[in-house]
Amino acid sequence: MHEQLLTDLSTPPVLRELAQQAAMSETKLKQLFKQTFGNSVYTYFQQARMKEAAFLLKQGQRSVAEVGYELGFSNLSHFSRLFEKHYGLNPKRYAQS
Repeated sequence: MHEQLLTDLSTPPVLRELAQQAAMSETKLKQLFKQTFGNSVYTYFQQARMKEAAFLLKQGQRSVAEVGYELGFSNLSHFSRLFEKHYGLNPKRYAQS
């Protein structure tokens, strides 16, 4: 389950599909996931995306736009706001720090 969730960070998880793959109800999946990982499926997924974004930005080989699009964000201002919420710096400043 964990690996399936993080395989493609450009595509948000679909709870119904994850629950089917795990052979359990969506409610049970949500309960067990939160119990095991401490966050909801979506929050966990967003944190993984932000970690990957930080890693890619620190490499310095991609622009903020390229990183945002690579991670599935169609709205770059949303990506920047979310990144800043996680790291306290906008993506461009983070990449330069």
